[in-house]
Amino acid sequence: MNKVIPILPCADIKTQAAFYQQLGFEVKGLYVSPNPYAVVQFGEIELHFWGNRKLVPSGNSSMCFIRVDDVDAVNALFTNNLKKNSGKIPRSGFPKITKVRDLVADRRFTLTDVAGNTFFVGTPAAENAVNFYRTLDDEVFAKKFAVLYDIVYSKEAPEMAAETLPRYGIQLDSLSELDRAKYLLVMLDIQMALKQPLEEEALQKLLAAHTGSGSDWAKIKAKYLEILQSRND
Repeated sequence: MNKVIPILPCADIKTQAAFYQQLGFEVKGLYVSPNPYAVVQFGEIELHFWGNRKLVPSGNSSMCFIRVDDVDAVNALFTNNLKKNSGKIPRSGFPKITKVRDLVADRRFTLTDVAGNTFFVGTPAAENAVNFYRTLDDEVFAKKFAVLYDIVYSKEAPEMAAETLPRYGIQLDSLSELDRAKYLLVMLDIQMALKQPLEEEALQKLLAAHTGSGSDWAKIKAKYLEILQSRND
């Protein structure tokens, strides 16, 4: 079987190995001298690390995409292990792990380790699948909303999204109620990321008005509950 194994840098080999143990990886090899090196494995995922004391996490641009069959299961396992073993789920800095999010080509989360190596862990979207949360029926604002969505979830830049929000000129009153709900979900995620008070009332009223209205509104409610749950991380 052909297999690609990334070899990535880290500042401290013991700290690096310990972090991956907290995630649920097995340390297959750990060598401190003369050349620091570590091998960790999680199922079929194998990662190698080499020591570089000069490495600064904020300056590390190493990235890797890991394709998995069930991204939600992997994210749940990693976050639960981190919370159990370290007492918290880090959402910013080094290390950090994000929530799962829906993009155009896949459903993924981002994991950045203590050394600043970034992993995009995802499950490819089905062929010709449409990202429900990224699309508006409104032809006037659909493209602008998609750009805003990508800044928040693909670029992972909620600060930029908040700063540039006036440029998009999306008028809530002009949107259908379902489109409006999708927009409000993105606003809640931005507010959550920026540690701002959540402005939930408008979305709550929409959900109350559409209780039992079908699968689309069930998706909106599920996403809303997911955002609320992340407050407890």
